[in-house]
Amino acid sequence: MEPSRVPGGPAPRLGFLLATLALTMAATGMLCGAIMSDHWEEVSWDKDVIKGLTNITTPTWYLDGQVAMFEPHPGHTHHHLHKQPGFLVPMNGGIWTLCVSLTEEEIRLLGRVGFPQEKCINYLTPDEAHEEIRATWQNRMQNLSISCSLVCLIILSCAAPVGFFGLCRHQISAVLVAGVMYLLAATFALFTLTIIHFKRAQDRGARVLDGPEDGVVGGPVPKDVLKARRFTTSWSLDFGWGGVTLCALASVAWILLSKIMRFSPIAALIA
Repeated sequence: MEPSRVPGGPAPRLGFLLATLALTMAATGMLCGAIMSDHWEEVSWDKDVIKGLTNITTPTWYLDGQVAMFEPHPGHTHHHLHKQPGFLVPMNGGIWTLCVSLTEEEIRLLGRVGFPQEKCINYLTPDEAHEEIRATWQNRMQNLSISCSLVCLIILSCAAPVGFFGLCRHQISAVLVAGVMYLLAATFALFTLTIIHFKRAQDRGARVLDGPEDGVVGGPVPKDVLKARRFTTSWSLDFGWGGVTLCALASVAWILLSKIMRFSPIAALIA
């Protein structure tokens, strides 16, 4: 019977082993870094569009045009929000949080004109205003992305130890399981990326604001202002796609490594 095709000679096989380990560390680090970072998307405001809106009160601009403030509307009676000015601020968000893209010093300076001191909104524990305003479908999609990313992190935390155990103890089944686990991690990471994309793809239109929105801090602002809001992806999303690709390649590498180990023990490769 003709044997299965595997890389011939100790040197190519050892090189394949080292390449698999390097690919594994790169995939794990890139995907974990992407999930834990908070630069998946950025919220900005088009100043020219705001200036062109003739049916709204002209806002006051601060920090060289980075932040716009709308005075409280005396006729607005939603809870206590009418007592607070509304601010249009640049923000950057991740899977768990949405943070104001301002330094602590800039936030402190804006506090003199009524800017809230909170820097980040946590999607897991949102404040009362954001919990009331955020649409139900957006809550579901956000929770799905969080769930998928948590499953991905759990799988990644288990896959590498299982693979290294299989290499050290020459357990071919463990090495094969590691390959399958990296494929699962790539799948759940792909789900996360897709959910994040479609969550914003359906959030482009202006809605009536009855409180804070993404990019809006403090009290309500005129609904037409949302036409000036811009969502853009950032480097964390690129890291996520890179991590998915590397995880898929690492999965293939571990599966091929399990085939190689059937004919060449790891100890023989290193010797």
